[in-house]
Amino acid sequence: MKKIINVLSIASSIISGIVIICTFITSYQFIYISDIFNSYLAVQISVAITMILWALRFWLNEYGRKKFFHTSISLAIVVALIFFIFGTVR
Repeated sequence: MKKIINVLSIASSIISGIVIICTFITSYQFIYISDIFNSYLAVQISVAITMILWALRFWLNEYGRKKFFHTSISLAIVVALIFFIFGTVR
């Protein structure tokens, strides 16, 4: 279970990095990649999924205060991202 979460969290971090680069390239009109990268919605969704996986990773791998602190920070970022996703999508 730990290995699967670790691999998924690293993979989602790499995917989020690629999504961020594609969004910036499309937003600043260097190269047009796709309509999905015209807004920051793809970045918000990919980072939210990544932070959920990192919260699970911190919960499984850390001990003591680090376990609760890192998990709560990750989940706070997820809640903020979801709040802004639903605030901007209409």
